[in-house]
Amino acid sequence: MIFILINIMSDDEKDLVNEIFSKTNVKMYNMSYNILRSHNDAEEAVSQTFLKIMEHIKRISDLPRLQIEPYCVIILKNEAMNILRQRKKHAIVDEIDYLEQNSASYDIEEEYINSLEKEKLLACVNRLSDEERNFIYFRFVYEMGYKQISELLDITEEAAKKRGQRILKKLRLYYKGGDNDVKSN
Repeated sequence: MIFILINIMSDDEKDLVNEIFSKTNVKMYNMSYNILRSHNDAEEAVSQTFLKIMEHIKRISDLPRLQIEPYCVIILKNEAMNILRQRKKHAIVDEIDYLEQNSASYDIEEEYINSLEKEKLLACVNRLSDEERNFIYFRFVYEMGYKQISELLDITEEAAKKRGQRILKKLRLYYKGGDNDVKSN
């Protein structure tokens, strides 16, 4: 597939893919490893990301230069999540075996309450704008510091901290059910 993609790309598009690869390859690997905690899965996520980048290079080349890297990071996040979903499908069988062996120590009520809390938090995160949601992913899923986020978004570190504080405040209000008081930033 990669040969087909390379053959249909123009020289400018090939140069852009090479530029993106050279600038972000290591950073993308580190981000995917932070999510997946597996070297093989991290490499798979990065390679799938670059295949997607090549598939959508025309759209990416139309983006302003400052938006190309964040766009590619979003592709990486989606690929990593796809790998996690596939991993979950295989883990269900393992979890059933574990539950059968440890059914005496398993508290279904506690598990249900935890899953409800996670669902509520996820619903609150999904109410955020795409930009705010990406910030949350960068900060908490990819475990990026404010300095890294500020470089990625081309803002000051102080602006990144303030943006993070505003987003967390908004999430708290959503979580408590006070979303009527939340104003868009």
